[in-house]
Amino acid sequence: MLDFNHNPQIFPDAFAAIPVPEAIVPRVESRAYWDNQTVEVQLQSAHKAELDWGKYRLRWELNQTSGLEGIGVGKRHAAVAPVVSARVPMPRVQTAQLLPLSLRLVDESGFELVSHSNDLLVLPSHAAQARYSGEIAVMTLVGTESAIISHLNYAVEDSLSKCTQVVVSDSPDAETLNWVRDGGKMLLVCEGDNPVFWEYIRGGIPENHWITSTSWLRPEVYPNLKVENPLKLPFQHVMPRGSIGGLPQEDTHAQHDFLAGRISGWVQRPNIHTVQFGYGRGTVIMTTYTLLESLRFGEPDPVGVVMLNDLIDYLVSDSCKPSLQVNP
Repeated sequence: MLDFNHNPQIFPDAFAAIPVPEAIVPRVESRAYWDNQTVEVQLQSAHKAELDWGKYRLRWELNQTSGLEGIGVGKRHAAVAPVVSARVPMPRVQTAQLLPLSLRLVDESGFELVSHSNDLLVLPSHAAQARYSGEIAVMTLVGTESAIISHLNYAVEDSLSKCTQVVVSDSPDAETLNWVRDGGKMLLVCEGDNPVFWEYIRGGIPENHWITSTSWLRPEVYPNLKVENPLKLPFQHVMPRGSIGGLPQEDTHAQHDFLAGRISGWVQRPNIHTVQFGYGRGTVIMTTYTLLESLRFGEPDPVGVVMLNDLIDYLVSDSCKPSLQVNP
């Protein structure tokens, strides 16, 4: 009733799925996967103690693949208990697809006790490979990202050279900034202090969530992602912790330079997460998306990898022509 964004409404027939005595709760590590992965879905149940769950089976369906799994005996008088896990192979796709994973508890006759559905973003595994062939200098504070990015088939060095075409950095020094000023291109992944625009961390009354906050991307900048604004759970592992301040958001000539952002809280305050700008004769794309962090911990996040590839492709393309200029 307090939805200032005019989102699609839920009608009374949809409420039947909410106040049910039995429920299944799937748990997955992520909502985004490569199409050559198999995902383990841990299923928990919330149920009445007198119900015999042993006679039911879990039927899962994803795209045109399905499976049937036996149910373990749930703990009596337990509000929530694990009942089964299922290994679900992702379907092969040519482009990013947002696909519903359907879970149903059925008995031998096919009677459905309860159902649940979650959307998973399935990305083609070939999208993990670099399309840009020029030399990239990866210079970061942690220093481990260089080896990881080289595994994506980029030609990577850890310092500037005569062959450097693009810099990826979270901490550019004076030499790097001078290189950009003289005509270079830099993807600046902001994870702290930076020398151009300042970053502020989310928080405070204008940023609260009592109605909603929504994040967005420009789809044309990320052609290998399934971008549906506002962004949803597949982007959970790369979401920014802060926004870029000091930008002329009211200037209509600069607004096309804002490549990602967020509408915050009940005051609908605009925030910018990614911006392109000229720096001397060079070009910078600055983002607060945690792209480098998404590469460092465990398996690189598929969304983080594809966003990194798409931003590098866009940075070196003829489409990246910022109006916003920063004088060094």
